Amino acid sequence: MMSALRTYVPVFKFVATFGVIYIVLSLIYYLYLQQDYNSSNYPDPVTSQVSYQTQQLLNAIGYDAQISNVPHHPSVYMYLNKTVVYRVIEGCNAISVMILFVAFILAFAKAWKKTAFFILFGITFIYIVNLFRLVALAIIKNKYPQYDHISHDILFPAVIYGSVILLWLIWVKKLKHI
Repeated sequence: MMSALRTYVPVFKFVATFGVIYIVLSLIYYLYLQQDYNSSNYPDPVTSQVSYQTQQLLNAIGYDAQISNVPHHPSVYMYLNKTVVYRVIEGCNAISVMILFVAFILAFAKAWKKTAFFILFGITFIYIVNLFRLVALAIIKNKYPQYDHISHDILFPAVIYGSVILLWLIWVKKLKHI
């Protein structure tokens, strides 16, 4: 029985390492979210920054985008043409997705320099994909509201998680063996 399980030791090690890293990073993020943020970076600095950068991208492509903090709620209203198209909440900043990505990469880590570079690249890639996801979602909600549900609940989660899976595949298949 034990000799049959020895074959799976690398899998058990990966799962345990991934689990521990994921829990530790998630707890750190949880503590980050528990801070009392003032009105200048409410709801939290990352969500505020993502909201601002989404607004700037929308403005750069010709939309009249504005943001404002939601009173008594840790979120930001996104306006297009003076109409609220959605609220940006903490879950919209992609940090949880980045934590998932990082935990997987670290669980497979061997060469720390290459791993650190790929983590920085991956986090940046996920951040940019998320910004474009939020821009596209605002445009869809504004111009094609009939596709609101499918774009928010199905299409864009597939895009963001698909990006993470693509990065994982690149890591496992290509870069890890270089």
